[in-house]
Amino acid sequence: MPVLIYEKKDRIAYLTLNRPESMNAINGELREALTEAWNDFNSDDDMWVAIVTGAGERAFCAGMDMKERASRDAGEEGRQQRRPLPSLASGLGIWKPIIAAINGYCLGAGFQLAQNCDFRICADDALLGVTEVKRGLTPAWTVELAKLIGLAHALEMVLMGENVTAQRAYEMGFVNKVVPRAELMTEAEKWAKILTENAPLSVRGLKEVLYRGFTLPDEQAQAIARHILHRATVSEDSKVGPRAFVEKRKPVWKGR
Repeated sequence: MPVLIYEKKDRIAYLTLNRPESMNAINGELREALTEAWNDFNSDDDMWVAIVTGAGERAFCAGMDMKERASRDAGEEGRQQRRPLPSLASGLGIWKPIIAAINGYCLGAGFQLAQNCDFRICADDALLGVTEVKRGLTPAWTVELAKLIGLAHALEMVLMGENVTAQRAYEMGFVNKVVPRAELMTEAEKWAKILTENAPLSVRGLKEVLYRGFTLPDEQAQAIARHILHRATVSEDSKVGPRAFVEKRKPVWKGR
């Protein structure tokens, strides 16, 4: 069985972590499979949105594979620093929207994977946590968490190392929506469908602007926004949208 199930349908790419016997923990093989799939999604012009989730009932992803980590630490390569999951935006340059459909446990590296996504939809029985501090680990990626949920909440998550409920994660601003477990994928696909109905160049340009401009002074952010959005502003789709509105029909986006 593949450690990652990668499927494409109706402009939506589905990435399913497929190690349910290990609570979808990320080992070296799964890390490489994820990077390969993200690169394929990014380069496929027919794919406009991605949904990532975990196989089985127990976990979205319970973190890094600790058995593999312990085995590596015992060997000569143990002193080498573990390669983190690449950032989907700044690291891999993916400006297409990505949705995390979080089922069950979402811990450590699994939390990082969800954090790297743009939207997080969570089953109501899920548990989320940054538990590395309880194992003597120091994940550098947590520096980005404070930008997402605020310093106080980030300190609570990272330094306490305790799991929080889906509802608490929603209150912190980490999760966009909490739904019953049975409705998780239906809700994720609903969001994905809405995104695919929007102009793809506008969606990608605006995502990039929001990420790049988040910590910049207003003047610099505006300058970067004008530069990034120029392609969408002069695109064929920029004429398709207004024309469809006047003609009272749905636009047919060309992505150019």
